[in-house]
Amino acid sequence: MSSWFPTRVDPYAGNFVERFAHLLSDTYEVTVLHTMGDKNCNSIEVDDQQTDNLRIIRIYHHISKNRFIHWWLQRKALRKGLSLLDHIDLIFAHVFLPRAMQFARVQSYFHVPLIVMEHGSYYRKKLRKSFISLHQQLIKRGSRHTSEIVAVSNVLRSDMKPLFPTTKIQVIPNFVDEEIFTLRETNPLQRTKFIHISTLDKNTKNPVFLFDSFLNAWLESGKKITLTVVSDQETDEWERWAKLNSCQEAINFIGPCEWNEVSQLLKEHDALILTSEYETFSIVLAEAWLTGTPVISTPVGIAANMTEALGIKIEHNNIAELKHAILDMMNGKFEFDKDFMRSFGMQFSKESVKKQLIELFNKHFIVYE
Repeated sequence: MSSWFPTRVDPYAGNFVERFAHLLSDTYEVTVLHTMGDKNCNSIEVDDQQTDNLRIIRIYHHISKNRFIHWWLQRKALRKGLSLLDHIDLIFAHVFLPRAMQFARVQSYFHVPLIVMEHGSYYRKKLRKSFISLHQQLIKRGSRHTSEIVAVSNVLRSDMKPLFPTTKIQVIPNFVDEEIFTLRETNPLQRTKFIHISTLDKNTKNPVFLFDSFLNAWLESGKKITLTVVSDQETDEWERWAKLNSCQEAINFIGPCEWNEVSQLLKEHDALILTSEYETFSIVLAEAWLTGTPVISTPVGIAANMTEALGIKIEHNNIAELKHAILDMMNGKFEFDKDFMRSFGMQFSKESVKKQLIELFNKHFIVYE
């Protein structure tokens, strides 16, 4: 189960959760149960798909402006989903909000262990202060039904602690398919082709910082550098920005990409730029390192304690610093060992993460049996 999961409403939301389902279906029989409101849906609709050991059940329901009716429709959709299930041994859920109580209801229904893996960014101090009491209650009530809580990084675990002061939170990272993200052949000294991969969300990804810094670096470099932007969201605003600043020749915008396409793009570029205000993990960093690609990143997620062997850390919103980092890479000031970066990134490989999850599940299977 998950608060985020790809649906016909948003085919990219929580695609990494779907990857977890595929990863675990190599070892277990996995069923995904997900409910989703759809304004074009007038009745309960079931999308039930089975592939080998993986079954994905999506239950769509109507969206109501009335909170009580909407809650009732969600409950009805969940009941329909439960009626399609027989026996399960363990619930592996992702992201407490907004579906924490769904996790709790299913745990109470089957009386099996519930493990919640948290990816959400709403625990960070900036947002935690404005947490409404309802959200706090949802998380606390959901956690009472939870056998174990897992955070995807040490950064997230630290941010979660104020809400779970007495709870032991284990860290298991997101994973990258090392068979798809293979090592690049080149290891350039002078780096001129940069890439950014994100939703370009203004609240977290800080695209203004990215584009203003790149523009300054591009002009100072004598227009010798390029930037590719990969986003699964609309980029019209930033394409207009590039045209207004007469730098559209230097910035290439690309829409949603599959994993194999992302891998190829990383290997075709010299460095990844990440300008986020906050990340709980940031899968693109792990993807870059597994391909032997260095990064320029703010100190977020798994880049918080990044060494110089993996890339260059920059301050939030420091345009001059990001500009100089780009120019320093272009001028060959830093040398990076692609084999070392891949070796470091292998801690996020699918085999490494799957092994940790199997050990965690086995502990709770034994308790249940």
